[in-house]
Amino acid sequence: MNVVIIDRTSKEPLARYEIHLAGETDRPAEQRYFDDAWERAVADRLVEVGRRDAYEFQLQRPKNLYESSS
Repeated sequence: MNVVIIDRTSKEPLARYEIHLAGETDRPAEQRYFDDAWERAVADRLVEVGRRDAYEFQLQRPKNLYESSS
């Protein structure tokens, strides 16, 4: 799955991460994808650490075979 992180004020996308939660027996909750994307955005210094509520998260399916296999 792809997760897009969007600034709530400007509505501009700040980051897009492809998240794989391999080995899950059940379908993972959306929140697990968002948490993983948030951690990556923090590590990449693309978001303000203590202001997670200032961002929106969107879950998107890969658009093509390449995106779903990487």
